[in-house]
Amino acid sequence: MKKISVILFLITIVCMTSCKKEGNVSFGTVEYYPNFAWVDSKTTPVTKTFDFDFSQDAKDDNSYAELQFVDNEGKPISTNVMQVKIDGKEIADNKFRVNSDETSKDLTFTFSPNAEDGKYQGYLKLISHKLDRLDSQPLTPGQQVEAFQWTLKYEKRMNPLTKAIMWFLIVLLALFIIWFFLLRPIVYPTFGSIQKTFNVPKMAPLIVKFKGARMVVLAASHPKKQGRVKSFLKGKIIYKTHPAFVSPIIFKPTRGRKVLARVQAGTYQVLPNPMPGIGSASIIDIKKNLKINVN
Repeated sequence: MKKISVILFLITIVCMTSCKKEGNVSFGTVEYYPNFAWVDSKTTPVTKTFDFDFSQDAKDDNSYAELQFVDNEGKPISTNVMQVKIDGKEIADNKFRVNSDETSKDLTFTFSPNAEDGKYQGYLKLISHKLDRLDSQPLTPGQQVEAFQWTLKYEKRMNPLTKAIMWFLIVLLALFIIWFFLLRPIVYPTFGSIQKTFNVPKMAPLIVKFKGARMVVLAASHPKKQGRVKSFLKGKIIYKTHPAFVSPIIFKPTRGRKVLARVQAGTYQVLPNPMPGIGSASIIDIKKNLKINVN
């Protein structure tokens, strides 16, 4: 009797008969990622080995079987969506012929880049033949039957370079969040809503708003400007000029909304130090014996 059995090698050898008897067979997952910059696109196909066991009568009669991959409704799957190759060669309309003198074929599955990702399902359908039976199922001339049902997944992944850049940006963002919201306020605290007026005898007063600065510098001449990167990472420094401050004086925030003054030895005496954020203090220029009231 002219008979063929269709055998598919998966993890173990599984003999396929009617899909209604044996259920759905998963081929695996085809993976694809698009090109980006200098990293080209890549498809990771799925390859399966089909073994065909013709009876001796079928071999003597030079029988054959023509099979095609169709969807669940029995319609041929377009090669614009899924491509099947046999021994590395594309086949037309995803169908192929097996002669009785052949025992196996290697089938490779890929998808078009424009195909939607997800699960694809259908049948391996016997569309023409010179056989009496498919496994235990009797065949009539020209009869079309499903050998078995299959499932194949198509996953579109991110280009490795895109993924690396994305993770780099995520890590960088995380570091920024940790730095700006957790560490920087500790390492470089800033002033709250504080305003001070420096009353210098026989000179115009100097009004300074401290809010948002990590440091306030008073000097007779404007020092070198703070770089944008340092200002962004560490916080801004407010520079104010007044002819009374020939020797620069630096103010930094400290606990309890107070202002800590840092001066060179022999230049100023600040009372009290730290100065209260709200309240009066005095700065004495030791060399000039000049008292500056701060309120």
